[in-house]
Amino acid sequence: MRLCRWIIFYLNTLALGSWAQEPGLANSGSPALTRPFLSRIRGLFDVELPQLDPPGTVKFILYPHISDLVRRDYVRTDVGFRWTLNDHVEFSTEGAAFLTHGFGEQATGNGIGELRYGLKYLIHESLPPDFEASANLSVTQPLTQRPIDLSDGYQHITPSVIIQRHSPNNRHLTVFTELSLDAISPSGKAGAMQINQPHNDFSSVTLGGVYDLGQIKWTLAGTYTTTALISSRAEHFFTSGPAYSGTCQKKLFSIPKPNGSSDSARRCRGAQTAIISSSTRGSAPRLPSAK
Repeated sequence: MRLCRWIIFYLNTLALGSWAQEPGLANSGSPALTRPFLSRIRGLFDVELPQLDPPGTVKFILYPHISDLVRRDYVRTDVGFRWTLNDHVEFSTEGAAFLTHGFGEQATGNGIGELRYGLKYLIHESLPPDFEASANLSVTQPLTQRPIDLSDGYQHITPSVIIQRHSPNNRHLTVFTELSLDAISPSGKAGAMQINQPHNDFSSVTLGGVYDLGQIKWTLAGTYTTTALISSRAEHFFTSGPAYSGTCQKKLFSIPKPNGSSDSARRCRGAQTAIISSSTRGSAPRLPSAK
């Protein structure tokens, strides 16, 4: 019950903060006016860094799991979009689509097996130089018609707070930490738990860094997860691993100039397409449970 009341308070705080902020009051040097160098990609980089696109930007996400061609009878593809409402708030929605590729033994069909919704509130006030922070909330809801192993079959409500700092000595390096809670509840739909995944409500802390080389990003993060703080059964997990990602921006249209040249890069900022590469992630064995 205490966890439910905490989540309700968290939701109210995010809602009041987003409505209270008036557009145009943000500092012109705020992080919201610079493009984020790395967005969250599920399974590759599971952290919502505290950065936003310029207000009004809609960013489309396409992430096919290419390794599923040899590991599963279907290919998972995360599709969705991010919409920056103002200098403080971003809304996102994603669907976990699945498509039978024909190289496996079974035909699982095609469809969307899971929906995810996210809300990010950027914190500008009372932060030291080179620091940025955000409060985030995500909700995951599995759907009925899907392969069993596409998700764990639970509904997840996950509030989190993230702080990052840009290195004053290396302009390519950013370090971050994330504190999060995950309240899970049965959805009534079948699913399969993953290795090193808690079966109860849990809290976690993540420490990591991003090395930004432009279109190529290298990341390294470690996460400690425990159910001891908010569940009756104590379990402990630790996962870590490097990853890399590459992004490309698609030119949706081109506007000719009087001199014959075109100006498409500057005028396509309202819509983007990101195609993310696969990653390498490692995880340590499950730690013994507390007695």
